[in-house]
Amino acid sequence: CVSNYQKLFMEVACAAPTVICCRCTPTQKAHIVRLIRQTQPTVRTAAIGDGGNDVSMIQAAHVGIGIEGREGKQAALAADFSLRQFSHLGRLVLWQRGQNY
Repeated sequence: CVSNYQKLFMEVACAAPTVICCRCTPTQKAHIVRLIRQTQPTVRTAAIGDGGNDVSMIQAAHVGIGIEGREGKQAALAADFSLRQFSHLGRLVLWQRGQNY
């Protein structure tokens, strides 16, 4: 069941090409990914995380990207793609945009 706040959030999120969530708990980030997947079936989601707390969000997305870092390798092990540094993320995003889904 989608609440009024969730509907309002989805209206704002759908008006933007990208949604970036900062200062959210790991559970909130995973919930946002699931909400977008549930209400917008044609939209593809990608989640990028660098720690064990991001695993649920990475697993909820269509494409999970894990960054190996100071927090360990949990995110990288749970992801579809694993990177050693955030600086390598640009090449992966550009490659993904060129693919046909």
